[in-house]
Amino acid sequence: MLCDNGCQFSIKHIYCHGHGPKLKDVWHKWTIDVTGFNILQWSRDVLSGAHTNLLFFNADESRREFKQFQKSFSKSSRSFFSSERKWTNIFLALNILVYIAQVATDGKLLFWGAKINSLINKGQLWRLITSSFLHANIGHLLVNCYSLNSVGPGVEKISGPRRYVVLYLTSAIASSAMSYWLSKAPAVGASGAILGLVGSFAVFVLRHRGMVKGTEGDLRYIANVIVLNMAIGLLNKGIDNWGHLGGLIGGAAASWLLGPAWKIQSISSEGRRVFADTAPIFSIIRTKRDKS
Repeated sequence: MLCDNGCQFSIKHIYCHGHGPKLKDVWHKWTIDVTGFNILQWSRDVLSGAHTNLLFFNADESRREFKQFQKSFSKSSRSFFSSERKWTNIFLALNILVYIAQVATDGKLLFWGAKINSLINKGQLWRLITSSFLHANIGHLLVNCYSLNSVGPGVEKISGPRRYVVLYLTSAIASSAMSYWLSKAPAVGASGAILGLVGSFAVFVLRHRGMVKGTEGDLRYIANVIVLNMAIGLLNKGIDNWGHLGGLIGGAAASWLLGPAWKIQSISSEGRRVFADTAPIFSIIRTKRDKS
């Protein structure tokens, strides 16, 4: 999600989370009036240059630090660390298929699903999630797919598939929501959701820093990724740091609530440590059950 400095009555640009090759016009010469905004076209100058504001880390590297941690798990605990990356592949495929649909509809799908505040005000709340699956051009799509492919598998492995889906979608919605509240510009892009995965991984590392060696380096690297992304956003007029910040906070908050949050529950007769997931969500569920 990228922010516009001077978009007042004529929407000439729709912004995304990164920079890439120039965008060809996605609209035919037709006019759509939307509560004071006259949408003539979304300019071919949306993305200029060849830089991206989404810097990423490879969570696969950090996963190596958790090998000893994983080996000590009981069978029930170890199921959360499946090596499959099914949902990362699904999200990658969705982003690609949606972009193909954008091209096939001459950009009409882009207009239908982008984060446009005036239309969200009219009740089109689906834009808070659909905007995260839309991209301004092929360069923008490739950057976000590359970043998701780098970050996603590691987070999916430590979170498990169900939690991973919730983390991704929550981050996407939080990103769009904060952009909606604090930025008037229309926006699309998956980088808010991806930064949410970075925030989720940071929470995981912080929670388990006493169990695994080398997490200080992971935390420093994650902090650098976040600081650099926000700094680049401040230096570029078109970047919506509010969307990035919303995704980061949303992913971190969801991870804190949902876990995993492993703690040693007992030690078996063979000396194997048995872990229990103590994420706050389980305490909330138990409290509600006790009251009922």
